[in-house]
This record gives sequence, C-alpha cells and structure tokens, in this order.
Amino acid sequence: MSCAYKFYAKRYDVVVYPSSNTPKTVAELIVYFASHGITLCIQKKSVKHLNFRLTQSTLKVSVPSDIDEQVLVDGIYAKIPWAIRSYHALMVEKLHRDTLWGESLDVANWLNIHQANLPCRTLGYLKKLPKQALITWIYRYEIKQQLPSLLSQWQPKVGKKAAAIRLRQMSSRWGSCNTLSAKITLNTHLASYPLGCLAYVLVHELCHLYHANHSANFWKSVENAMPDYKYWHDLLK
Repeated sequence: MSCAYKFYAKRYDVVVYPSSNTPKTVAELIVYFASHGITLCIQKKSVKHLNFRLTQSTLKVSVPSDIDEQVLVDGIYAKIPWAIRSYHALMVEKLHRDTLWGESLDVANWLNIHQANLPCRTLGYLKKLPKQALITWIYRYEIKQQLPSLLSQWQPKVGKKAAAIRLRQMSSRWGSCNTLSAKITLNTHLASYPLGCLAYVLVHELCHLYHANHSANFWKSVENAMPDYKYWHDLLK
C-alpha cells in the first residue's frame, strides 16, 4: 500500500457560488476562505472603506470600526474571486521561486562554492544544463547531503526505519510511502523550503509505517515525534 502527502496548486479562473452555499455571515466567510487555504483576518481600524491585503495565505481586511455586519459580509464576498486568483498566483510564484532551504539561491555562486567538491566532469556537465534542470540537480544533491543526519535524528524518534529513500520531481505530493516495502519517496522541491519542512515530510512518511492512513492515531504519531510539525506543515500549504 502506498500513502502520499499531497499538495495542490489549484487554478480558479472563474469562481461560481452555488446559492445554497453562499456565505451569509462573517463566520461562514471564514470557513469558506479556509476551505481554499486562505486565513481571513478582519481588523477594525480608523478607516473609511474596506481595505484588502493578501500576504502569503492570509487575507487581511481593515474595516471601519462602526461598519454594519451585512455591509462587511457583502464587501468581502465581492472580493472572493480576486482573493482566490491572487492566492493562486502567489502559490505558483512560490513553487517556481529560486530558493534553497528557504533562502534565495544564486546558482552561479552555489557552483563556485561547491566546485572543489565536485568532479571536473560533473562540473562541466552542470554548466551545460538549462537553469531549471541545474536547480533540480542542486536540490537532489542538497537533499542527499542532509538525509544521513535527518535519518539518524528522526528514525529513532518515530521508531521506524525506511528501507530506502528515493528522490523524485512530483507535481502533486511532497512525499509518499510504500508501507509494504518501507520505501519512501521525497519531492526534490522540498529543498526550496526551510530544512524543517524536509524533516517534517520525512517524519510524516515514516509514521505511515505505523498507520497507512491519516487517522487521528496517525497524526498523534507525527506529533509525538515532532511536536512542532504543524508549523512546518503549514509552510508547505
């Protein structure tokens, strides 16, 4: 059996609201936005109009302190298509940003720093690669460098061992685990996020060796091994 930890970069060109599901209160708007991965944060301030600002996965709305709730609901409701399109654009940009362990990646500088550790033939090969192919190679290399210490740290905490770790480019999941063979596959793009995200996905997949599902017991296993897992989990949304 194979278990996968998935992520989605959805596109919403047209947003349709079934009449029966139209948000009618602030609470329903909060739930609606949350279902699309967006946290709605409403702040009462000394402003005359509703002001909207989307940062990462949070939609911040500054509103007049004396605003009528129905006016507030209608105003936010009208911004739903814009908010979801903007959120999608941010997620796509995030997926394609040149970063390494959460920091900006200067490919030329990386090659200069690592050239002493790379065979001349490999270095020559890398310099001929298109940029995206080179970044993918760097991600694989960096993850391989980190895996020995991560495995020695987290396998004992989880209480399970992976029979093998494979790295792959994947478009819809951060990792997967074959629970029969105990082989784990990790997304190479994890190297673009802070190292804690890679550690979290590794723990996540190791815990599937106990539970081949996402039950409450599974998440308890994850939390027991990594108490702050929710922080890293949320960075990967």
